[in-house]
Amino acid sequence: MKKGFKILSLAGLVCFSSLGFAAEAALPHMSAAQLKANDGKNGHKAYVALNGKVYDVSKVDEWKGGQHYKGMVAGTDLSSNIHLSPHGPGIVNDLNLKPIAVYP
Repeated sequence: MKKGFKILSLAGLVCFSSLGFAAEAALPHMSAAQLKANDGKNGHKAYVALNGKVYDVSKVDEWKGGQHYKGMVAGTDLSSNIHLSPHGPGIVNDLNLKPIAVYP
């Protein structure tokens, strides 16, 4: 093992730490029902799943009211439809969105 690296194991979860910086904490899992409940309507947050991660798009103007381009709606998994978007999946990086959960 190289000097400066640590491997931590907590209840079967392995985290790597390098040079004193802790790895990103494990994300919680979100069920389909939890995702669907965050549809951006009636004061709910607007969450979307993309490639196994959930993102909060509540503060993104293009997602106001839970509606987006070509009928895409919050509270759903967009992985199979992201190719319909003019920006593609890289938009999460462009908007500096961080995953809030793992899906499913």
